[in-house]
Amino acid sequence: MIEDRLRWNRKYSEGRESILHPSLLRFYKLARRGKALDIACGTGTTSIFLSRKGFEVVAFDVSDVAIRKARTKAKKEGVKVKFKRIEAEKFSFGVCEYDLILNFYFLDRGLFPKIKRALKKGGVLIFETYNEDHLGVNPEFKREYLLSRGELLREFIGMEVLYYSEVSNITTFVAKKP
Repeated sequence: MIEDRLRWNRKYSEGRESILHPSLLRFYKLARRGKALDIACGTGTTSIFLSRKGFEVVAFDVSDVAIRKARTKAKKEGVKVKFKRIEAEKFSFGVCEYDLILNFYFLDRGLFPKIKRALKKGGVLIFETYNEDHLGVNPEFKREYLLSRGELLREFIGMEVLYYSEVSNITTFVAKKP
């Protein structure tokens, strides 16, 4: 995990910034305004956006540099977000905590059960990341960080699927906890 933190610290020190994903803009309104969790939040762009939209946001990332940038941006923009620098597997997701959980371009399969438990009844999950077709775009990408076709549908079975697509190398999954 120290290797991950160092790698991401280097990327964020070199100017990498988080973006607002089109899937966020399209689907965040499906969730009740309440508590949101932004997994692997990077420099906090998504978290700050949701805070402006009335969500109470908790966000975490492994990178010290990203979290420092996120806190600075939030302060400058006058919004409150609880940013934490922590490894994903050490984060306490809780039970029935969140109305909205976001996971963009980060994959840790060990989090799937925690995400399911952490969503409140009626809570919405927006999950988007690369699938195995990404190897055609980037053959060097680590296979363990790529979804297989239909994997999120299988892993989050029992949730009400609101939207699902596997377009080229990207899988997008939006679902509600019954």
